Amino acid sequence: MELPNFCPECGNELISKNAEICPRCGVRLKTNPEKSPFIAALCSFIFTGLGQAYNGDIGRGFLILLGTVAGSLFLVIPGLVVYLYGIYDAYKTAKRMNAGEVPYRATNVIHMILFVVLWIVGIAALFFLAAIVAAFFYAMNGAVY
Repeated sequence: MELPNFCPECGNELISKNAEICPRCGVRLKTNPEKSPFIAALCSFIFTGLGQAYNGDIGRGFLILLGTVAGSLFLVIPGLVVYLYGIYDAYKTAKRMNAGEVPYRATNVIHMILFVVLWIVGIAALFFLAAIVAAFFYAMNGAVY
């Protein structure tokens, strides 16, 4: 026979052992592990958008990444602004999750690894494309002689 589960705050017997909030006093029974705002900001500093993936919002991470790349391709300043915003956003979102102001999203390590792999593949593709364009212009310039 299982022992009943009681609220540590008011001592009320809980209906379910999986209850997250005591129905009598409203205290939160299960707490999520805290996100580190420093790690979130550091992830975004190293790989643009990775801090958002750490916070469990991979879609937002991709948007930050795309905004940084697009802004950097056209002008450096917009890309830098989006990059810095990504760091700030990752930091603030982690703090807001810890405070319970926004819903908690679990960190998925596999998503983070896939995000970094995609990031690296994207950079490699960008360099490959730049090499093709450079070779094309070099060949066109050499054909003029």
